[in-house]
Amino acid sequence: MKSKIDDLARKLRLIYKQGSAEKFPLFMGSFQFPTASCEGSSRFFAHIVSQRYPESKVFVVEGYYHPNDDRHYLVLVDKLTYDLTCDQFDGFTVPILGESSTPLISKFNDIDILAGADVFENWNPGGRYDKLATLEYVENSLKTHNNTP
Repeated sequence: MKSKIDDLARKLRLIYKQGSAEKFPLFMGSFQFPTASCEGSSRFFAHIVSQRYPESKVFVVEGYYHPNDDRHYLVLVDKLTYDLTCDQFDGFTVPILGESSTPLISKFNDIDILAGADVFENWNPGGRYDKLATLEYVENSLKTHNNTP
């Protein structure tokens, strides 16, 4: 199952980049993906993983860095780390997919764990962002990616 979730994460990154290029308002920060788009990208990834693999334990981790008042979001799936936007930070050139940890946790070390309905259903992305329209865009794009050889 890990390989399927890794593959899903790779496809979602491509879709997020596609949405950014098409100027589709996926979520806050998506127009400059991966920069400043960790919350939305993490919440959608976590939601889709939860829907496709209900036996998995999926959490969104919100890390906070007090000195700069910065937040960073990533996803835990069955205790493995998925950080689809870590390449926005110096020292990272690729996302973290299914690893046991992330070095960013030492910087963003004031942690909140979001689970269940708090991951997606109770989340309000704010502004002009419609999470159901984004979910439809992502799901339709996944179908297209799945039909590509």
